[in-house]
Amino acid sequence: MAEMRRFIGEEIEVLWAEKPGPPSVVIWRGNRYPVLEVLSRERRLDFSRPWWRRRHRDIYRVRIANGAIFELHFHRGPGRRYWVLYTIEGLE
Repeated sequence: MAEMRRFIGEEIEVLWAEKPGPPSVVIWRGNRYPVLEVLSRERRLDFSRPWWRRRHRDIYRVRIANGAIFELHFHRGPGRRYWVLYTIEGLE
């Protein structure tokens, strides 16, 4: 039976083994979740707006140490850069 994805949509902190690069630790609600495996990475570029309003995004699906899967969005482009925990599969 397939795991249900749960929408979270919260800003989080992410640590990298080397910067820039894939995430190595996710910090969410005061808990540290080591990343065991990067399952996928996708880059979405927004060229539909003028350059000063573009919101590019890197999307990672990662398996954390307890087996759950986190979908992480790294918002980049002009202005502040930040990470969002978008969805979770398999974490109670």
